[in-house]
Amino acid sequence: MLEIDIKTKPIRKLYDYWLSKAVQNRLPARHDIDPAEMADFLPHLILLDVQKVPLDFRYRLIGTHISAYLRNDHTNQWMSALDHQRPPSKIWDNCKQAVETAKPVYPFTPYVGPKKEIVEMEDLILPLARDGVNVDMLLVGVTYTRKSSI
Repeated sequence: MLEIDIKTKPIRKLYDYWLSKAVQNRLPARHDIDPAEMADFLPHLILLDVQKVPLDFRYRLIGTHISAYLRNDHTNQWMSALDHQRPPSKIWDNCKQAVETAKPVYPFTPYVGPKKEIVEMEDLILPLARDGVNVDMLLVGVTYTRKSSI
């Protein structure tokens, strides 16, 4: 579906899993996603609810790997309420693109956070749709590369 050169194992596993759930050219729904099947990459996931009018994104779940790199816990917060994520911002635009196109977005969003040793962040935004067409959630995978691991 998307030709991308994924660099990290958790993001590759997430993408392959999402593809396995996207049958007959329909987007997977939240009920197709089973956390028990995602043990290898569950700590690297964010689940966002999508509100269409006005457009907004609510953090439903933030994996433990990701939360360790954030300044604050954003669970249950709307993206529009977060200074560095509300529009206009790269993360907002990437999520909006995934909703509008109903296709994965592989953006390499720059890391903005308290950990100065982070060199790069790899992220992948995957649309979910209850009806297989209209995006109502986003499944996001995130990994971080530290200076010491280069």
